[in-house]
Parts: sequence; C-alpha cells; structure tokens
Amino acid sequence: LHNFKWNRLASQIFGILLIVNALLILFELPFTLTYLYDGFVRHENICPVWILINYSLFILSIILIAWTSIERYLFIYHEQLITRCRILLHYIPIGCFIVYTPLFYISLVLFYPCQQAFSEYSYICGGPCYLFHIVPCVIDWLFNVVLVLLITCVMNIILIVETVNDGVAQ
Repeated sequence: LHNFKWNRLASQIFGILLIVNALLILFELPFTLTYLYDGFVRHENICPVWILINYSLFILSIILIAWTSIERYLFIYHEQLITRCRILLHYIPIGCFIVYTPLFYISLVLFYPCQQAFSEYSYICGGPCYLFHIVPCVIDWLFNVVLVLLITCVMNIILIVETVNDGVAQ
C-alpha cells in the first residue's frame, strides 16, 4: 500500500478493497484455520466475534465490489460528473458502506432477540440465531447478498454492452 496511488480518485476504491480483504485475512482467517485444524471451536465466547468479523468483512467486500462496478461505469462514461461531485458520489457512499455493514451485523448478531445456540463443531459456530427467523434472514439475504450481486452483474453487463457498442460505432 506504500506505493499505491491514493491521490487518483479512480484507484482509491481498490485500495480500500485491499485493506478490507487484508483485515479479512488477518482477523477472520485465523479463526477458520484453527477451526479446520482442531475440528471444533475451543471456546463458545469466540463465536459471536468470529461471526461478526466473518459476516461484516465478507459482505463489506462484496458491497464494495458492487460499488466499484458502478464507479467504473461512472469514471468511463461520466467522468466529469463523478469528478465534480466526488464527495457525494465517491466518498460518502464508501463511508456509508464501511459504517453500515458492521452496524447491521452487530445489531443482528449481538442484539437481535433470539436464543443463540452455537455449535462448537460447525463452521462459524453454526451461524447466528437470526438466520432461523424469516424476516431478518430474508432482509439480510435479499439486500446484502442478492441485490449486491445483481447490481454487480448488471453494471458489468452494461459496461460490456456500452464498450462493444462504442467499438462497433467506430
């Protein structure tokens, strides 16, 4: 990250993605490797922390990838707009995603009113208890996974079609 071009607006999101995924490797991977080596979780108290780190960082990563797809389109076809409104279209969304994701999972994993029953012999302790309640589970799945993946796919398809159309027009 020392030689990373932080002053280029278009590359900043990639630096943030690198940091998020480095945090994932540094903080989540040791839990997973220990579980895979031992075959169980040593202490049940680790479960909420492991779930929070796992869910927050993985979902933050895919949300940032979706936003990267949107930004890439804006930088290619609307560069003046995103340069002129960089705080509104670049910094605020990234900041909101970075704040939203951990807060969302803290509220569901730690404060959702359900009985946690962690399994010490399951990956990420069998998951949080909100997954067994239809409303929070569907909201999480639809908005944080399906919608995000759909946005990524649609934006990349739009970008490919626009690029092909520009090539045909020339």
